[in-house]
Amino acid sequence: MNLRHPSPLAGAYALDAAEPMAVAPVSTLQVGRCWFGQGTRSPPEGFRTSAAHEIAYVLRGRLLVQTESGSFEAVAGDTLTTSPAEPHSSTALEDSEVFFVLLDPK
Repeated sequence: MNLRHPSPLAGAYALDAAEPMAVAPVSTLQVGRCWFGQGTRSPPEGFRTSAAHEIAYVLRGRLLVQTESGSFEAVAGDTLTTSPAEPHSSTALEDSEVFFVLLDPK
């Protein structure tokens, strides 16, 4: 299941690490940012997987993340992790920006 890792900062320094995850040897890596206008759904229909593993950090906005087993909201400051066994979609509930890391992108 997609994991949501809230990351509230407190004080001069705060560390809120995501749970460790096993990652097979990685041959390629892609890093970038994605902008979603309010109401935009990715993919437009159904679910997708985009890499062997995906790590995303919500920089701003609010997203509805849907999986085959349910849905949840991700907000600015949340970290999301997925694997290829976790098809998902994201819908921007407001204008949103996400930083992502794809390990072995498709």
